[in-house]
Amino acid sequence: MNEQIKPDQAAKDGTKMAETTEGHDEVDATVDTPWAQFMTDDEYYPFLIKKNVRPAFWRWQDLKPRLDEVAADPLRRADRRFIALVNEDTGDAGGAVPSTFIGIQIFNPGEHILPHRHNSFALYHIVQGTGYSIVEGHKFEWERGDTFACPSMGLHEHINTGDEPAIQYVIQDMPARAMERNLVWEEPVGRMFHMVEGDHAPHKD
Repeated sequence: MNEQIKPDQAAKDGTKMAETTEGHDEVDATVDTPWAQFMTDDEYYPFLIKKNVRPAFWRWQDLKPRLDEVAADPLRRADRRFIALVNEDTGDAGGAVPSTFIGIQIFNPGEHILPHRHNSFALYHIVQGTGYSIVEGHKFEWERGDTFACPSMGLHEHINTGDEPAIQYVIQDMPARAMERNLVWEEPVGRMFHMVEGDHAPHKD
């Protein structure tokens, strides 16, 4: 049995709606989006056929000079100096494989990568150095050979307590998030941005 709405309640609800929809009358109705298409199955299937991704190989002897070069750059905000391993066959995804980012990250003795977070997960394997990371309140003290995981939107920061540059091998699903247009970063804390065309990018005000 439907509950009857009393006139005074209807008036209150109408007033509340008027308050929350203020300004909507000034927004023109969208009646056409030319980029919205209809396709038959025969027309659509070709869109699913993508270029094959060839195996790729990155040599440490080629990577290390690039790492040493970026290690001389100053840290900016919650910046992470890294060299991304990109297979050009992944196209706009910009990954080592279409859905996965691999970055080799370096930071110098005494440096602190400030707290930040993103909706891509992150796996860290320590290639060199000693230090610790705080991930969602958990302090992980690491050295060469250790691995730790940071979940999606987990707040994390890294500190190098050793006497040599720390090098981390980082895996993220960042390309997958970017291709779905839902990649979100907050770095440093309080500076949130959505990685879509025309929006802010890291280190850009």
